[in-house]
Amino acid sequence: MIVDAHLHVFRPAAVRHRAVDELAPAGRDAPAGDLLGVMAASGVDRAVLVPLGPEDEYVAEARAARPGRFAAVAVAGPEIQGRRPGTGPLEALRVRLAQGFSGLRTQWLGEPGRPLADSPMLPVLRELAERQLPLWSYVPPEQLPLLRELPDAVPDLRIVLNHLGFAPHDMRVDEHGRPWFDDPFPPPVVETVLGLARHPGVYLMFSGQYALSREAPPYADLNGVVRAFADAYGADRMLWASDYPWTRDVPGYAELLRLAEHALPGLSAAERAALHGGTALSLFPELTAVS
Repeated sequence: MIVDAHLHVFRPAAVRHRAVDELAPAGRDAPAGDLLGVMAASGVDRAVLVPLGPEDEYVAEARAARPGRFAAVAVAGPEIQGRRPGTGPLEALRVRLAQGFSGLRTQWLGEPGRPLADSPMLPVLRELAERQLPLWSYVPPEQLPLLRELPDAVPDLRIVLNHLGFAPHDMRVDEHGRPWFDDPFPPPVVETVLGLARHPGVYLMFSGQYALSREAPPYADLNGVVRAFADAYGADRMLWASDYPWTRDVPGYAELLRLAEHALPGLSAAERAALHGGTALSLFPELTAVS
């Protein structure tokens, strides 16, 4: 079974309230029906939906309409992060989980320069660990010291480093309407990703190459760092993802499914199956249900 472990579905802002920016202008549309057609054309069976931001009503509806086909990861806003006075972060998290979400994505773990033990988000991270739900980590460079603390601070938390562990900064939108980043793997990022590999509860997403490479597919300029990461994590702790809709047309869904055979040609059939679905199923067991 092939699982797309990270992608976005959304509607135009006039149809469903959501944030609007250069990457997702008000009229841009990525409905679940289109995604299902794209998945079917490439033989992809299941998917993990991620909202663009905390406005997640449409994602919750799409997941509920196709239980067993879709899982969903919520996005942490200030309420869940404990950064909005008068709002309880645990209560905010539990509301999202009651809506059918099975994980949480965050770009903030705590105040830079302060220990994770002081973070108002720590109770949320512990709650995720207790419920055996994964944290999707997509933190910017100033958050990396806190990320390095996290596995020891919350040992049972399963942490998924999004998009090869890249720390987002200075995003641009390219001519194809996709995110693009300069200097994606400076030494602190590479050292953090490799250092976190010693913790068995940390996973790495095999995705985002289109936004991090300076080349066309198969993005050979990333092979060195990708192979180093794969050696550190192993296929049973890596998850393939498309990052739809940004990749829908360029380079195209099928092209992304071929990346592992180019970047990691030594994978066995069992390792490739783990990368392309088995690892994601271990994190989202509800996706094994018949849909």
